[in-house]
Amino acid sequence: MLISLAGLSFVTLMSTENKAVYVQGDQLQLAMLVDSGEELVGALLQQPAEAREALGGLTDNTDLFRGASVSDDESVGRFSVISPRIENGEITGTRFGTCDESSRLNLGPLLQWDKQQPGSARAALMNLPGMTDQIADAILDWIDPDDAPRQFGAEADYYRGLNVPYAPRNGVPASLEELLLVRGVTRELLFGADANFNYQLEPQETRASGSSQSGARLTWAMLLSVHGGQRNLDPQGKPKINLNEKDIAKLHSQVSEVFGPEIARFVILYRQHGPQEETPGPTRVIRGKAATKTAKQAKAAKQPIIARGSAGSSQLDLSKPAKFELTCVLDPIGAKVAIPETASEDEPPEPIESPLSAEREAMRQYLPKWLDHTSITSQSVIRGRINVNGAPRAVLAAVPDLDSAMVEQIVIARRQRAAVEDPNRRHAAWLLTEGLVDLPTMKRLLPYLNAGGDVHRAQIVGYFDQSGPATRVELIVDATRTPPVRVYYKDLQMLGRGYSRDTLGADSP
Repeated sequence: MLISLAGLSFVTLMSTENKAVYVQGDQLQLAMLVDSGEELVGALLQQPAEAREALGGLTDNTDLFRGASVSDDESVGRFSVISPRIENGEITGTRFGTCDESSRLNLGPLLQWDKQQPGSARAALMNLPGMTDQIADAILDWIDPDDAPRQFGAEADYYRGLNVPYAPRNGVPASLEELLLVRGVTRELLFGADANFNYQLEPQETRASGSSQSGARLTWAMLLSVHGGQRNLDPQGKPKINLNEKDIAKLHSQVSEVFGPEIARFVILYRQHGPQEETPGPTRVIRGKAATKTAKQAKAAKQPIIARGSAGSSQLDLSKPAKFELTCVLDPIGAKVAIPETASEDEPPEPIESPLSAEREAMRQYLPKWLDHTSITSQSVIRGRINVNGAPRAVLAAVPDLDSAMVEQIVIARRQRAAVEDPNRRHAAWLLTEGLVDLPTMKRLLPYLNAGGDVHRAQIVGYFDQSGPATRVELIVDATRTPPVRVYYKDLQMLGRGYSRDTLGADSP
């Protein structure tokens, strides 16, 4: 009897161990399925924009991201890359692709915005649903480096007085979950009633939250970001021309190679002498000095001056240092430069017009290439700009100088023609070329906007064709670095698969 019991115990133990080995093997395979999805996203993010679109893009690509098989065995392993489908500020379902972090309001640059335009940081946060002045100021106090509370904010003194005291970060949060430590921020405000994070509200979630809403709504976690960025590279993957390059000879050579000597000459003259500022009437201001003009001279100044002739007639001194820097890559468009050396006692300096015309039809032709190849900084990565092609209304409304009327015009224009169908929309300056804003407004907006970034978020579900275990994670891949780096990872396995097998794409068992 004892020998029989010992044998039975041994068989039971071995059976349990056998099952455990298979379960562990399944878990390892599921983890590798998720890793395969992450590698696919990273590989696609590294491709130039044209190559991405040729493969179907990242936003909505069912062929590439739904039920992708990674084995030919009997037990087929698959993964799906899923994101919420957002239309008119509402979640209308799911799609197979990623979310661009640039389509969210990045908390990183808010303090810089506030420095440039006092009050703009709070105003930006106030566009979030359910936001209050108290919570907005508390978030900004959590981010800013000082210990002085804002008008409605909370600093270290408040947090030290809690039952479990802690200190504010005084910096950008490492993840959005950290905002739950900020005074007034609740889980429902940050994540909403969607407890299992599958972008839809099941009946039990609606009952548990006491909410009457019929579907999942955009929450702060879908509108905010602490990541996001874009590579400052041209379509060939090379650094863009820094128009503020200190080496004038180098700048002249770079611009000449891409755009020709005429534009290169004007850029150098602009950097050396600065733009000519004009005032209405017979008095013209040149670099802060007023020059009196006769009526005949004023009339003559209105006539268009072709840069090819006037600029070509003056010698270009590449040894002369630059005295002016561009604040926007659009600064040379429609600008004029007056060279003091060409002036006489009776005549002011003859202005040289930019070969980059401010006429809208002309800009449609040359502006995409100009923005493809030029920048005003040598930084390899530009962070914090908002994707004008994908940001929801609440995020667009947060941009300084972008009023509600312009936001509505942008949303309407996006519905009429998708960005992937028009290569001219690969830059945020399509707002200018399509007549939504004028040139001065576009110059103010461009430092806040882009048309897409290189940091993307998605959920990846790993599963098998046959019924069995599944795993689900949410992650962010930063492709501004080479190779791409995972900068955020949330394990959602305990919350279930989240989506039906029919939705994910798998053969019936």
